[in-house]
Amino acid sequence: MPSPHSPFDLVILDCDGVLVDSEVISCRTLVDILSPFDPSYDLEMVMRRYLGRPSSAIIEDYERMTGGPASADFTADWRAQLFAAFDSELQPVAGVRSAVEAFGSDYCVASSSDEERIELCLRKVDLWDLFAGRIFSTTRVKRGKPAPDLFLLAANERGVAPERCLVIEDSVSGVTAAKAAGMTAYGLAAGSHFAVLDQRQALLAAGADRLFESWRELALAPVAG
Repeated sequence: MPSPHSPFDLVILDCDGVLVDSEVISCRTLVDILSPFDPSYDLEMVMRRYLGRPSSAIIEDYERMTGGPASADFTADWRAQLFAAFDSELQPVAGVRSAVEAFGSDYCVASSSDEERIELCLRKVDLWDLFAGRIFSTTRVKRGKPAPDLFLLAANERGVAPERCLVIEDSVSGVTAAKAAGMTAYGLAAGSHFAVLDQRQALLAAGADRLFESWRELALAPVAG
């Protein structure tokens, strides 16, 4: 991982699927919500459509399906169902704490989730102490991933040039955003969702500079520029 001799001054981490193994849980919740309107929305299809994307993309599809605006009750019920599932099932991605603690450079989170969800997830899996004060949410930019805006915001506020940033992502939209920002992108296939939808080749096709199967593998690998 990045060391004092690393070509990177900032490691930018996605949250869902990189720090917390949340993607299957969240996508299963979306299947429950959206499949009554369109039976083609099974778990694989939902993952293919929404992994790494902000909740606004989901709300847009819901409104298209129902022909009307999403109510406050819809959003509240969806979040309540999701957070209850996180509370009972959420786990960290294996090996993440020791890997992050070994970073030799600055690091932060840049996630398509909102601040409340990020904090809830990181507290649930006992990672909050590592990331408090290092959070960048998609709610702070006009365009979420795959646009580069969120990663550029994180780099700017941490005072690091884009070419000195390493992004660790599990989704095509995240890798696309990182490359559009002029950053190095590593794909991480450590989340359980890769057993449902294998996007390893898609991450490489999107521009991932390297691909790793686990945090342990990533932590042991030499860091390339």
